Amino acid sequence: MMNYTNGQDLKKHQWENRVVIIVSQNEDSRAYQEQITEFNSLPKELKERKIIVYQVLPDRYKLMNYQIKGKDIEWITSPTLFDKFANNKEDFKVILIGLDGGIKLEKIEVLSTSELFATIDVMPMRRAEMKNKNR
Repeated sequence: MMNYTNGQDLKKHQWENRVVIIVSQNEDSRAYQEQITEFNSLPKELKERKIIVYQVLPDRYKLMNYQIKGKDIEWITSPTLFDKFANNKEDFKVILIGLDGGIKLEKIEVLSTSELFATIDVMPMRRAEMKNKNR
C-alpha cells in the first residue's frame, strides 16, 4: 500500500478519518457532479464511517459537507492535492484512503455509496468499530 498522507492537509486525518478524494479536471463534469450528489445523499452514513470528503479541482480544493461554526468551509486555492492525485489521462477519479493513510480504492467512474460502504465495512478497523459500537 502506498502512503499518501505526507501532504499537510491529509496527514491530519491519519488514524482519525477515512478520506475520500473526488478529483476532476472540470467542475462542470457530469461524473464530478454525480459523485457529489451521491455522497450528499447519505451524510449520516459518511459520518458514522468517519469519512471526510475532499473535492479537488486543478487550482483549488475544499472539504465537502464540513462546517466550522455553522459556516461551510471555503475553497482553498492550491494545486497541491490535484497535482498529487490527478492523472492527465483521466478527467475524473475517486480515491479512498484508509485510516492508516494507504489507498484502499481508486475508480475513474462514479463510486456508489453502497460500494464505498461495502469496501469500508469489511476492513478490520471498521469491523472493530462496529463491534465496539454494539457493546
